[in-house]
Amino acid sequence: MMKTISKVLLASATCFLFSCAAGHEDFIDLRNNLDVGREIMFKASPDRFSRAGEFIRGNYVIAGEGLLNITKNAEGKLVYHVFVQEILPNTRMEKEWVGKCLIYYIVDPETYIVQDWGFDEGGNPLSCRTFT
Repeated sequence: MMKTISKVLLASATCFLFSCAAGHEDFIDLRNNLDVGREIMFKASPDRFSRAGEFIRGNYVIAGEGLLNITKNAEGKLVYHVFVQEILPNTRMEKEWVGKCLIYYIVDPETYIVQDWGFDEGGNPLSCRTFT
């Protein structure tokens, strides 16, 4: 509990002082804490985000397309492929952030509970960030 509180305070103080992105680790923590163990938000077919393609942060982050497709893995679990966002190269100094944030969810086909998630092929994991 104290570790969580410390992380939140550190992230808040850093972003208050520097007006920065909360970051890649924050993105990972959010996916682990908010998605794993809960029912998937998309159930049956590809679904676009309502703001797909629109700027969501200044002029360098645009909203992704949403749920791209659903496949099955070798164990028969559903694999949901999601395009979250894209960081554009036009104004960011951190070139390693540039690219598409593509993730996948491993979902139980009977309960639709997210069992795991990860970074999908073709994307740049460092472009998966939270912003304040």
